[in-house]
Amino acid sequence: MLEASGIHVSYGPIKAVRDVSIAVGEGEIVALLGPNGAGKSSLIGAIVGMVAKAKGTVRFAGEDIGALSVEAIVRRGITLTPEGRRVFADLTVGENLRLGAASRRDKQGVADDIEKYLAMFPILRARFNALARMLSGGEQQMLAIARSLMSRPKLLMLDEPSLGLAPRIVDQIFELLTQLRADGLTMLVVEQNVHEALAFADRAYVVASGKLVFAGTAAELQASGDVMEMYLGLEGT
Repeated sequence: MLEASGIHVSYGPIKAVRDVSIAVGEGEIVALLGPNGAGKSSLIGAIVGMVAKAKGTVRFAGEDIGALSVEAIVRRGITLTPEGRRVFADLTVGENLRLGAASRRDKQGVADDIEKYLAMFPILRARFNALARMLSGGEQQMLAIARSLMSRPKLLMLDEPSLGLAPRIVDQIFELLTQLRADGLTMLVVEQNVHEALAFADRAYVVASGKLVFAGTAAELQASGDVMEMYLGLEGT
């Protein structure tokens, strides 16, 4: 479904991503792991056109999308839930959800999807008319994910969905992602919580200092003591 090849991202003299290639197959859950500052967010930002890439190609469903605008990429079926949630703080939960469907023209379908995701995220139904800034961090993350789903993505990318959340809320977030996986949604997940990510993902990539240092199944990464310890600070199985 997604093939990003030879991606380079630079910020002035700083080379944030250096010749990284990743792929995500239809129906797969792929984890993108690595230490802070490794280049993970820059890489997925380049995939969706939010970050300018110096080199490389991005193909989605066989189409080269490298020159498309962010809006056009969303229309093709890729949505990013960014790090830090970034909900529209002074809009209500309902208004945030409707903005997630801004690229759609099917009013009844939008209404049906709002109902669908309110059922999936019951706390959002209770907070439907509340301003997003009044929500807790976990509730805002749920809203950010639901807002992304409103565009009906074929590929959902999530940047640090568990960042800064209490362990109980992290468990809830991954339970919701597991439900989405059961529905057949393809996902690329950037995550610091390695154990949660590998329990959830089919395959994993590890980047460090802007370079790809591992590509394989989640089980292979868990068994790779050197990679787990050197780049992720954990012991392998």
